Amino acid sequence: MKGLPPQVATEKFGTKQIQGIWRDEVYKIVNGKEALVEDHGWVKNLIVVGMPKLLAGLMRNEPTFAGGILQHAQGRGLPSWDTNLPVPQFNSVQLTDEYFRKPPDSISYLDSMGVPTVAITNSILIRTTLDFGEANGVSGEFIREQGLYGGTATGAANSGLLANLIFHRARFKDASVKIIRFIQFIF
Repeated sequence: MKGLPPQVATEKFGTKQIQGIWRDEVYKIVNGKEALVEDHGWVKNLIVVGMPKLLAGLMRNEPTFAGGILQHAQGRGLPSWDTNLPVPQFNSVQLTDEYFRKPPDSISYLDSMGVPTVAITNSILIRTTLDFGEANGVSGEFIREQGLYGGTATGAANSGLLANLIFHRARFKDASVKIIRFIQFIF
């Protein structure tokens, strides 16, 4: 069609690319008290093809959308990833083996110093707790992947637009472990 703007790479907006980082905190009960036993530190993650679609739909007030980031999904991935972790692909639309999802605990704006603020900023922090009694499967599960879903996402596996995909080394989750997952986006 004549007069339409040229296509732009969907993962870039102007000259700035959306960036994502994530980290896990792992807790166990030690001497009768909840204790932080691991902090995996901040690592880059992959914004996938669903993010630009999600942002476009939100800006258009898409009537089929229930909102922005609605579900944080956890997946088993594949056991072969324990020796050869794959690289997530931009065109991914779902997890490899999703088994659990829940809404994030909170989504906060962050100021330029990374401190939560009530003011609207270009950075958000998503926090999801996988509590001691959650995401354990029958007798514990290995989590190797996670993703954030929005738009038309519900509690059903693979529903909605996958906006973010993370593959990582296996983390065993049973009733003795609580994991708090943090994902930050900088727009």
